[in-house]
Amino acid sequence: MVYVDVLVSAWLALVAVTALRPRRRGRLAALAYPIGWIAGELPLQAIVLELALLGLVAWTGWPTRWWEDGAVSLLALVVVGANLALWGASLGARRVVARALAESERPLSPAPDVYGRWWRTLLQLPVHPRAMTLVRDVPYGPAARHRLDLWYYGTPEGAPVVLYLHGGAWTFGDKREQGRPMLHEFAARGWLVVTANYRLAPVHPWPAQIEDVTRTLGWLKQEVARYGGDPDRIVVAGGSAGGHLAALLALSGEDPTWRPDDLAVEDWSVRGAIPLYGVLEMTGDEAHWRGLGEGLRHLLEHRVVQRPYEGHEALYRAISPLHRIRPDSPPFLVVQGVTDTLVEVNVARGFVEEFRAASPSLCYYVELPLTQHAFDVTASPRTSAVTRAAVAFAEAVAHPRRPLDDDLLAAYAVPPTTLVVGGEDPVEVAAREGDYVVVTPDHPNSVLVDDAVLAARRRELDALVERRDWQSRPTVARDPSGEWPEEHGLALWIDDVAARTLARRFGQVAYYRVTPLGVEVVPA
Repeated sequence: MVYVDVLVSAWLALVAVTALRPRRRGRLAALAYPIGWIAGELPLQAIVLELALLGLVAWTGWPTRWWEDGAVSLLALVVVGANLALWGASLGARRVVARALAESERPLSPAPDVYGRWWRTLLQLPVHPRAMTLVRDVPYGPAARHRLDLWYYGTPEGAPVVLYLHGGAWTFGDKREQGRPMLHEFAARGWLVVTANYRLAPVHPWPAQIEDVTRTLGWLKQEVARYGGDPDRIVVAGGSAGGHLAALLALSGEDPTWRPDDLAVEDWSVRGAIPLYGVLEMTGDEAHWRGLGEGLRHLLEHRVVQRPYEGHEALYRAISPLHRIRPDSPPFLVVQGVTDTLVEVNVARGFVEEFRAASPSLCYYVELPLTQHAFDVTASPRTSAVTRAAVAFAEAVAHPRRPLDDDLLAAYAVPPTTLVVGGEDPVEVAAREGDYVVVTPDHPNSVLVDDAVLAARRRELDALVERRDWQSRPTVARDPSGEWPEEHGLALWIDDVAARTLARRFGQVAYYRVTPLGVEVVPA
């Protein structure tokens, strides 16, 4: 029994150490992900197994030879100690996530789980909710893989929609296999959850994958209302290759390249994107990949894109989310593990840095210590923490938008509303300093908020403008009837794309465009 204990304990110690310090170079690097994932996601099970082995050794007779006693004791200490560190990292994810969201430009406060109770988290099994309705294999296109599932509770009506895209290196995977703990929570909170398959390489080379998920979005825009979903409130998410597709879909709302000709959809935008450990850079640039780019490029060249990078650089940049960030990009929540051996953490860091520099939209970033690829397959404390962040983000960006109807447009018009820019007439300022826009952070979606919230929103706008070094002047808009409180904002000398994105960030249905000819209300 002693030798069995030593062998099994040595294996448990090896996988735990691999999870703590995964190898990224050499022939053994390929094993770092599967071995490290097992140890990183199942540390309590490893501790229980080690303690059971020690019990069996004690029951059958503790070794009397010093070297056997030392080997059993030392390996047990390593196994228990290393796995306690891994379990601590999983438990500590809640604190990491809460701090990341609290320190963001617009703080979010994740709410406790509705479905992911502590005992489900302890079991780490993605238990299917009994009360949840699952509609399977709804066709969204003509191909065999053009199938999606819908998950929901009760009879939804006007529910926000989360579209989840599975990973699998664009070559394998299925809509029923991944992200289940997070999606169960979304469904329990009243969301309509959609998971979709797409055609896989190498049988179907790129761009089949992005064409299919674009078709899925188009189908949702046209048909999801029949299932109780709101086509204007769609958030897209995915893990790994699915994270890449989710990000690319969100960033290509204005690009008709991959749209199907048989769908008459005008609005291809989404409210936000949640790439989990996503492949957000597709050229294999080692400045981001730090030694892992060669493997990515080999996969893309030989199995997915099936074209060499050399001579097709523009194609690879076009399918790279990092290189498609625009000023009008929708909000993002990026989640990445530090010890991920398939997607280098610097890829996510580079994407977030570029996004925040290029777009005034919100971009949240959560970086998880001691976390491998595909961590969210199990219902662990770490997955629960990330789920809370995903739900908080999605609920913040997918709020209902009040339409800019004729009554609201008339109420915003100047006159009757009065607009003062730095104490001056707005038209006179435009005549002297050039055309500009006016954006307010006050009272999103025409809903009154308290003074503390107003102050925080105004500070957020001021900080954003200062960071981007935009020319600005304070403004005040007043309702002549006195029925609506005055709204403070900023006059900004920026283009309409940035103005529209900024207005949407602050929940506004419109902004002002001011020229020497007058003040125009522009839909956001």
